[in-house]
Amino acid sequence: MPPPSVRTRSVTSVALPTHGDVGGCRRVPLSPFDAYWVALPPVRRVFLFPSPPPPPRPLPAVHGQAPFGDVVRALRDSLEAVLPAFYPFAGALVYSPEERTVSIVVGPSGGGVAFVEAETDLDIGRLLDEGEEHDEDALRKLVPDIRRDELPAPVMAAQVTEFVGGGSGGGGVAVGVAVHHAAADGRGLWRFLEMWSAAAAAAAAGVREVLPSAPPLHDRTLVQFDGDGDGELVRLFLRQIAPDLPKIVHAPLRQGRLSRRTFTFAAPAVKLLKQRTTADAAKSGDGGGKAPSTFVAMAAHGWVAIARASGLTDDGGGSPVFAVFLADVRTLMSPPAPGAYAGNCVALCVASLNGAELAGPDARTRAAAAVMEAIDAVRRDPLGDRARWHDKFARVPPGRAVIMAGSPWFPAYAVQFGLGRPAARAELASMNHDGEVVLVAGREAGSVQASVAIAADKMAAFREMFVWLDEDGVSLT
Repeated sequence: MPPPSVRTRSVTSVALPTHGDVGGCRRVPLSPFDAYWVALPPVRRVFLFPSPPPPPRPLPAVHGQAPFGDVVRALRDSLEAVLPAFYPFAGALVYSPEERTVSIVVGPSGGGVAFVEAETDLDIGRLLDEGEEHDEDALRKLVPDIRRDELPAPVMAAQVTEFVGGGSGGGGVAVGVAVHHAAADGRGLWRFLEMWSAAAAAAAAGVREVLPSAPPLHDRTLVQFDGDGDGELVRLFLRQIAPDLPKIVHAPLRQGRLSRRTFTFAAPAVKLLKQRTTADAAKSGDGGGKAPSTFVAMAAHGWVAIARASGLTDDGGGSPVFAVFLADVRTLMSPPAPGAYAGNCVALCVASLNGAELAGPDARTRAAAAVMEAIDAVRRDPLGDRARWHDKFARVPPGRAVIMAGSPWFPAYAVQFGLGRPAARAELASMNHDGEVVLVAGREAGSVQASVAIAADKMAAFREMFVWLDEDGVSLT
């Protein structure tokens, strides 16, 4: 029997209208924040919606799973409705050799987004099981691949996949979205997903969705670095990350299999983790009893668990282990960037502790303090070391970094796409690093979902450290 597969039924384009102020050729120059991401893989998110169980007695069709054709039409129509507000997503990243820079160009025909309709015999039940190791290849097949080795490259594509008889999990639908990181950061992407979801719900109900009064903003001059010098800073970043433009050399994926699992920390567990971190800091006289944020507590806990499980604390303690993450700096810009700004506005944060510090009894306290200090440094001067962002990450020795992505405030389970209920699983399908943790808000209020990728032979040890607070065995999940 052949292995489960994903088969494309059709590929069409959802186009921008060509009338009014969204017609014609439009060019969005990249800010330095955007240029940093030109050569990195796009963000690929997937949302899984299983078919609801059959009712105990016949009910009107509205209570069941909508026919797949209706789902496709609602998603296409709603994407078409939202796309003008996010017109850069309908464009392509294009290199200009004369200017030695990259821009998002929305073509003279209005631009568009590839829309893939597919089917799969994958077992949706296995993909939904939080206790199971997730099949990274399967998740990736549910999202279109917009990576290119040479520009131009599309900014966005979408895929809707029908599960057809794969295993005991029954049927269902996957909605996959790929967006190039150069066009938007996490905050901008989630705003798009929320707007598309709301428009899809309206389309499914047969009503016209009214877009919010405060539309997303794409004007890159809203995030000024050095004024007239921003163009040269963009070219500097491009020379550092993609010196052979228009060719792009993507960083090779780790050799060897990564194991991937998802953990949900309920609201009481998150509160407990923050309380323990605060109490430990008070005992050691560090931190002044200041309670860590949810992100800081989760980042510190993940950093310690990955470092220990990966053996990075077993080398005598002298070598540093790094935590790398991003900080939203919209409110820290001068002048501040509007909250509705959808382009990139995040600064790189790097914290480090040596192996002995991460192996000690106060490791979580030290890790939380180091994460907070890295954030405070960005708050003091968000653009202070801008010319060194690439070097700061490039100097991290291979295999000695924990990558913290996402945010516990990203509303992954508020995205319903007109299917009448939250996704049963929302995942990032583009986790490529050994030692990567992706955070989003969980299904229940106050909960946090953490998806983790780590070398397959390290996952068992990691899970034991991550799921339990080891001093007295209180479960965190």
